[in-house]
Amino acid sequence: NVGKSYGTTTVLDAVSLGVAAGERIGVVGRNGDGKSTLLRLLVGAEPPDTGRVTHTGGVRIATVAQRGRIGRP
Repeated sequence: NVGKSYGTTTVLDAVSLGVAAGERIGVVGRNGDGKSTLLRLLVGAEPPDTGRVTHTGGVRIATVAQRGRIGRP
């Protein structure tokens, strides 16, 4: 039940996510849907406004840095 808002904009509301050992996940959505916020919460770079993020055992989290959009010059 994690929630995160920026000012009056709620980005994540009552989100629950479980990832089992050995699983890999990808996060897909439109711009502004909270993908990067979700990942920042998972790695502990930001605290949630509501709820809590827990890691069990020897969990390891790896992310790939986001880069600028590829497009025509």
